[in-house]
Amino acid sequence: MKSTVKSSLWLAAAGIIFIVSGIAVLAYPGAALETLALVLGISILTTGILQLAAFLNKYEQKRGWLLFCAIIDVLLGIFLLSHLVATAMALPFAIGIWALFTSIAKISAAIILKKAAFKNWWLLLCAGIIGAIISCLIIFSPVFGALFITAYISVFLIFAGLMSVSEAAFIRKISK
Repeated sequence: MKSTVKSSLWLAAAGIIFIVSGIAVLAYPGAALETLALVLGISILTTGILQLAAFLNKYEQKRGWLLFCAIIDVLLGIFLLSHLVATAMALPFAIGIWALFTSIAKISAAIILKKAAFKNWWLLLCAGIIGAIISCLIIFSPVFGALFITAYISVFLIFAGLMSVSEAAFIRKISK
């Protein structure tokens, strides 16, 4: 019982951190985008370094693509880290392009599902169309894109935090 109560306290603490983080992202969207840019740059640089280590440790003959990808990732990671503001400004555009392709894939899948007589194909179609509209707004309006992305992250963090706190309260209640 005591370990369950202790776990619920940790869960509640994590939830509170999520809620505070969500409010901070909402209050400081520019800083949030720069932080995302920093994380992206570090992630790509780390991936490149790990690929380079894998290249150096492989004994196979055909490993040119691994070296090529490692060099590109290291250079891109260094570039992104040395231009954080530009990276932060480009993030909404990159996310918008990704979301547009994802939305087009959803629309295509909905058409295939309709032909296969799937009842709820229209839900996927609606999601794809709404996603495509939002994607275009993100791509063609950088300010909207930045605000939308940071608002989405903020709402997600706050919601996840509330769910964690609720779960912790429930665990405490049933463990008594």
